[in-house]
Amino acid sequence: MRVATGLVLAVVLLAAPAAADRVHVVQPGESLWQIAAVLTGDPTLWPLLYRANRDQIVDPSRLYPGQELSIPDLEPDAPAPVGAAPGPSGPR
Repeated sequence: MRVATGLVLAVVLLAAPAAADRVHVVQPGESLWQIAAVLTGDPTLWPLLYRANRDQIVDPSRLYPGQELSIPDLEPDAPAPVGAAPGPSGPR
């Protein structure tokens, strides 16, 4: 029975998607603020999306349809980057 339990655990671990495999394809009109709100219910977590995709996001207020954003584990306790703006759809 012990071997079977270990085998089941291994199958579950292999079947679980890695956080790095999660991708969101940007749709026309979307902002980091909106994407964070949809994914987490908390739009103020948008800086986590920005940080995870800095290699392809020059300006966090400008996303382009078709961009493939990596979705990190979104933890609310991570601090926002200094000087980053939420984008055109965020609060004013």
